[in-house]
Amino acid sequence: MTWYRANITVPAKIGDFDTAGARMAFSITIDDYAEVWVNGVMPRAAGRPSPATIQGFNMPNHVMLSEAVKPGDKFQIAVLGINGPISLAPQNPVFVREAKIEFFR
Repeated sequence: MTWYRANITVPAKIGDFDTAGARMAFSITIDDYAEVWVNGVMPRAAGRPSPATIQGFNMPNHVMLSEAVKPGDKFQIAVLGINGPISLAPQNPVFVREAKIEFFR
């Protein structure tokens, strides 16, 4: 079991891209099981699969951080990763293929 953590502050610009008002998502591909926590909360909705829970081998997952960010917004992202099966987790390292922040218009 491994925790990964990052603190992110939204910049006003990334290259020529103005971030104000953009949608912002966190994407991660991790093996085998993971939970994504944003600002101390695991986003979920009653009666629906959690967008913040990853189950399966190398499954990509996307968590929306904001529908309209403002420069200076801060996010703490924490990811708990564990190899499966959880009841008898192997001792090999947790595999993270990629993790990224994406902005959309």
